[in-house]
Amino acid sequence: MRETTEKTLTRGVQEILPSKKSLANLMAKGKIRLYQGFDPSSPLLHLGHMIGLRKLAQFQALGHEVIFLIGDFTGMIGDPTDKAAARKRLTRKEVLENLKEYKNQAGKILRFTGENAAKVKFNSQWLSKLSIAEFLDIASHFTTSQLLERDMFQERLRSDKSVFVNEFLYPVLQGYDSVAMNVDLEIGGNDQLFNMLSGRTLMKAIKGREKYVLTMKLLSDTTGKKMGKTEGNAINLTDEPGDMYGKVMSFPDSFIEPGIELLTDLETPSSINKNPLYAKKSLAFEIVKQIYG
Repeated sequence: MRETTEKTLTRGVQEILPSKKSLANLMAKGKIRLYQGFDPSSPLLHLGHMIGLRKLAQFQALGHEVIFLIGDFTGMIGDPTDKAAARKRLTRKEVLENLKEYKNQAGKILRFTGENAAKVKFNSQWLSKLSIAEFLDIASHFTTSQLLERDMFQERLRSDKSVFVNEFLYPVLQGYDSVAMNVDLEIGGNDQLFNMLSGRTLMKAIKGREKYVLTMKLLSDTTGKKMGKTEGNAINLTDEPGDMYGKVMSFPDSFIEPGIELLTDLETPSSINKNPLYAKKSLAFEIVKQIYG
């Protein structure tokens, strides 16, 4: 169990705050509650989401309480992370349409039935019920300078581009998810660190307790762009097996090593540089096998 916990806290992990050791100690004491949030800005989950789903599944296998959070409220705002301009706002109807198949798609990796089944929650259950007074109280734990620290906001301001109030306050609302669910840990891509730390700030201020943050490495292509729906280079979890296999095989060789680490349980072959084709075939096969069995 110790070795499995060690692997869960190491493989594909960028950073753990406040520390990996203290989180491991907490896990050794008993079941923890953790989550990852998924805003339904598109109807399809993809390989980038699969990284987090696999990590949630690893915690689930260790007996911990896993929450698959659908950001049906924050999805109407739009996460400004890594965005040079404001996202197009989605209507409630668009968000509900997008999330219809999220549980089924996530269920290819995460188990929602049987013993220690993962839970599905929607952040509209608490965010839509906040009064103005309650929201102002929550927001009082942040300063404008803290929220303006975000790189993409600084870049916009330097370029004389607008930062809208709704996206400016996005991390405050997303951070409150941690408080509402009273979690011990949040996981997400390393590009989500700012948002996750907002939740840590609120947990300390409102609950008087620690919230751990685990960031995952991102699956990036050779241009340095993360693979995802916004970038237009995603492999969706609903793609047909043959299409999925072919798309993985079309990726450059530089994708093989991070792909193996983040999307499989395979050991990175020492011969990866000598025989990249074999390694890529193994990667493609393992990805398709996880999705389709």
